Amino acid sequence: MVACKVIDIKGFMAKLLLKEIFDEFLVIEAEISTDIRFSIDGHIQEEFFTIEEREELPKERIALWKRLRPICFELIKGKKTPKNMKIVFRMKQEMVRSLLQETGLPYREEDIEGLYLHIRYEKESLYCITGVSMRIFTMEKGLEHSWDKKVQEFLKTSEIFYEME
Repeated sequence: MVACKVIDIKGFMAKLLLKEIFDEFLVIEAEISTDIRFSIDGHIQEEFFTIEEREELPKERIALWKRLRPICFELIKGKKTPKNMKIVFRMKQEMVRSLLQETGLPYREEDIEGLYLHIRYEKESLYCITGVSMRIFTMEKGLEHSWDKKVQEFLKTSEIFYEME
């Protein structure tokens, strides 16, 4: 796990809310506190859809940021910054597969619950925090280190400047 403290919060928020940089990330949950606290559960409610529509739903049954981004933008836009904000992204299964192939680590896809990126804004500071959740017990940290590095590369490529905490 690494915590990257974002240096240019305004620039980061513009990329998060107005650009497509994070659009393919799955949203596990989001909380935004302005004058009201808003809470979003990113898990798709299958009962809402017809049987035919359910067949078209993504396999992972979690909403993409591209779907929730305009909603979150509406909640945040204005002259005042939110009191705090938390977004928990999870990577698509294809990203897990790709990382395992790249690294040659000794895990099966089903061993990994998820690769996470937490966005946390509070007390006028913004952090990107990595996380890995496993379905098996292991002391080996190769996947965690590889994921940390992948996120840091993503931030650099996206021109999101940070310092390590």
